[in-house]
Amino acid sequence: MGLFSYYLGYKRATKKARAVRDSYEDDSEEICDNCGYAARQHSDEGDCPTY
Repeated sequence: MGLFSYYLGYKRATKKARAVRDSYEDDSEEICDNCGYAARQHSDEGDCPTY
């Protein structure tokens, strides 16, 4: 009985953690057409990054 309750708790915790992680991921992030990097990686003037 103890292992079964542990298993249920584990499954619930992983499902909850996945939901929290997915809520933080920003799927609507803008991607630059010129360099392919995210818009947040560009300078304030809009210059493409050089790595």
